[in-house]
This record gives sequence, C-alpha cells and structure tokens, in this order.
Amino acid sequence: MRLCVVGLGGESSKLIAKEARTFFDEVVEVDLRNVELCIDDRAGFSVKSLNVNLEDFDCIYVRGSYKYVLLQRALTRALYKKVYMPIKPSAFTLGHNKLLCSLELQQKGISIPTSYFVSKTEQAKNLLAEVNYPIIIKIPEGTQGKGVMFADSESSARSMIDALEVFKQPYIIQEFIATGEIKSEDIRVIVAGGKVVGAMKRISQLADIRANIHASGKGEAIALDPEDEKISVKAARAIGADIAAIDILKGRTSAVIEVNLSPGLKGIIKYTGKNIAEKIARALYKETLEFYEKKKLNLNEKKICDENEFDEHYVESHIDKGLLCLPKFVTKGSGFNNGDEMIVKIKKGEIRIIKHEIRKEDE
Repeated sequence: MRLCVVGLGGESSKLIAKEARTFFDEVVEVDLRNVELCIDDRAGFSVKSLNVNLEDFDCIYVRGSYKYVLLQRALTRALYKKVYMPIKPSAFTLGHNKLLCSLELQQKGISIPTSYFVSKTEQAKNLLAEVNYPIIIKIPEGTQGKGVMFADSESSARSMIDALEVFKQPYIIQEFIATGEIKSEDIRVIVAGGKVVGAMKRISQLADIRANIHASGKGEAIALDPEDEKISVKAARAIGADIAAIDILKGRTSAVIEVNLSPGLKGIIKYTGKNIAEKIARALYKETLEFYEKKKLNLNEKKICDENEFDEHYVESHIDKGLLCLPKFVTKGSGFNNGDEMIVKIKKGEIRIIKHEIRKEDE
C-alpha cells in the first residue's frame, strides 16, 4: 500500500512519514503548495503535485495551515471515498475556524465555553457592558495561540476591540474558565483511529494565559480520565476527523476550546515520552486496510430485488445541510435526466419518486 503525506514540510509531518514506512510499502511526502487540481467537464478531474499523481495512492493524509483551507478542502473533496483520507472535506472549514468549530461542537452536544461572535465595534462594546470579567477575545482564524487576548476589565477589553477594528477583524468574545491555581492550564489530547493515543497538560508562563507550547508553555504527561477521553473522541468525530488534537479546559466541568487538524507532535512526544507519530502512522495503516476491505466487500451497497422487480439497495443515509443525498448509482439506475419532472410521494420512513410523463395533446 502507498501513503502520501501532504503538508508544508513541517517536522511533525516528517515524523509521521518516517514512522509510516514501517507499515506502508511506499510513503511519499508532498508539499501542499505544489498541489494542482484540474477540473474538466469531459475528463473529470485530476490531482497532481509536480510529477506525482495523487490518485495513485491508497491513503492520503492532508495537513497544513489555515491559510490553505480551501486547497485542503478541494483536494480532499476530489479524492474522498476513492482513497482513504482521515479528514473529511468539511472538517477543514470547521477545524480552521474557531466560530464554526464551536458551533459544530455545541450542536453535537459537546461542552464549550460560552461564546459571542460580533463583527461591529458598536455591537462588541454594548456586549462588553453585560459580560462577566475576565474574558477572552479571539479572532476566528489562527493557530498556536496567536490571536488570543485576555481582558480583565471592560476598559482593557474596549482597547482590544478598538485595535481589532483597525484590522477590520470580526471577533469572538468568550467566557474565561479558570484552570490552574496560579498559571493557566489546558489539556492537549491526540486522537487517532477513534481512540486517544496521547495526552498532556500544558501550563502557561506566569504572565500569559495561553498554555500552548509554541507560546512558551510547558507540558507534563497526564493520565486522562474516562470522561475527557470520551469527550475527545466525540469532538474529533463531530468535526469529521479520524486524526486530530483536542484542547480541553478543566474548570468545574470540561470544555473543548479547539480541534486542531494539523497538530504539532514535538511537545507531546517530549513530555509524554510516547512515540505519538508511530501511533498515528499505525492508525493510518489500520484504517486504510479497513477502508479497502469494506470497499472490496461492497458493504455500503447490498442489492436485492423485491417482488415488484425493484432493485433494492441498502445504503447509509447521508444528510448534508438538510438535503438527503443519494449515491450516483441511484440516478443512473432510475434513468432520470436533468430537468425531468417528477412526482414525489412522502410518508414517515418512506419516499417514492416517480417520473412524471407529460404528453402534449395531439393538435
């Protein structure tokens, strides 16, 4: 089997690729910035990077910065379900935007800090008079703790809002959850293949509320309690990622503050002493095997004929933004053409779609 790790050449991507060579027959690293997508009505699409055809791989793991979110989503959308990809196309939009990520987590029943999103200075300043301090002010996009500010009073919050107005940035105003007795703390959890493969506590510097290792925070290994383990796996699944880092604040209850689709591994390997890159590589291999086993057995398309000579297919439902999406073989088998008029009969648990044959009266 062949694996392609698509990223920006970071150390963590290289570590995963190195460990994956133990499991995969071939591992190729590709720079995301060199990926080229060609879309054509007749030829369909092709995805290449210099002389490498990405369609030839069995598994493609896409990593990278929020700056390339559209390319990440387009690449994954083009090849998703054709090869094994651990991150769904929609996950890149959700994971790289703090507002959309928080909304998705809340909708899936995962606890998050109380948050407000505003885009106008006047709205924000009106809100500042009503919230309890201290608060966190964030910009929707950013990584490694950048774009996160702490305000302990209304006056300091107003100054921050004025600064953001200069840069024409919308902002998220979020409740502050006290964690460590003196310093701020959070928990970084790595999920791969539907289970937790590593966890550490991150502790901030005295003068900083950010516990990120990239923001000079320190780490220590921890044994994750069952509830936080469950929350972490559920959060990754909610976003649509088989591999992700989940950041949790432990106050009176646990709250997820971020889902990271391209986590750095250097810090968590250092503080836990575990080879997290090897665990991720192993999960990629295992999930790829399962993906192709299901594809080989056609588990998603079991066909029989009923007494009325209708072909029956057992498929999993897929509802996207309230729309019921049907596989391509349904359209092909029905013989429907674009623009055909149809009669749709609906009752709970059943849908029937019949082509409406309209004949003009003889003149």
